[in-house]
Formats: sequence, structure tokens, C-alpha cells
Amino acid sequence: MPRTSKYKCECGNSFTRKDSRDIHKRTVCPLETVKIRFTCECGRFFTQKSNLTHHKRTICPLETVKIQFSCDCGSVFSQKSNLTKHKQTACPLETVKIRFPCECGESFTQKGNLITHKRTACPLETVKNTISVYAEAFLRIKVI
Repeated sequence: MPRTSKYKCECGNSFTRKDSRDIHKRTVCPLETVKIRFTCECGRFFTQKSNLTHHKRTICPLETVKIQFSCDCGSVFSQKSNLTKHKQTACPLETVKIRFPCECGESFTQKGNLITHKRTACPLETVKNTISVYAEAFLRIKVI
């Protein structure tokens, strides 16, 4: 008894498995406008060359030579932007670091850490918040 092909493509081809039809549509179907034109040796497909290049540089298991960006302190990164951020914020050899200072005297290398500090641990912000709560309560009191 022949197997039924329940996964049909708009071009007329039919497949017994959904993944086979999807691969057909991505790679050779004449009706699809977006084709996968860039294939890695590991079997991954990409529609843009830049995505294939990024894949090979960073995660492809078959690539033995990875493009790496290294810092003088020994840290290694797969992207230049991560190296730049490291140098600006965390590298022990860099003397000039981007800092986000708080009014209480502490400073942070990332803005998100400063915001968290102000919300949770900053003694000055706690005092400001307490004062504002009392001020709101005072303004709600009606004079009789």
C-alpha cells in the first residue's frame, strides 16, 4: 500500500514529512521568494551571508578556527562589541572605565546596576522615598 503524501507544497510537490516539505520550500521551491542561499558544512542554512559568517565565527561545531577578539588581560570574545564593553567596564588593565556614579558615593560599570542599586540598596534613595511618602500623606490631610 503506497504511503500518502499529506504535506503538499503550493508548487505541486508533496511530501510524507513536514520537515522535508519545509526544506524544499526554503531551498528549491520555485514559488517561494526567500531562498536559503548560504549553507554551512554543518548543515545549517542561512538566507544572508552575514548570518552564515557570524555562525561560523561563533558557534559552528565544525569550524576549528574561530575569529576571536582578545584583551591584553587574557579575556577572549567572539564579537568585537563584547571586547569593547569589557574594556570600558570590567578589564582590570584599563585605567579609564565608564562609570555610573550614585549620589551616595558608589559607582557602577553598568547603568542597570545603578538603577537596581537606587531602587533597592541606596541609603539616599531610601530617605528620599520615605520623605516623599510622608509628604504625600501630609498633603492628603484635610484641614478642618
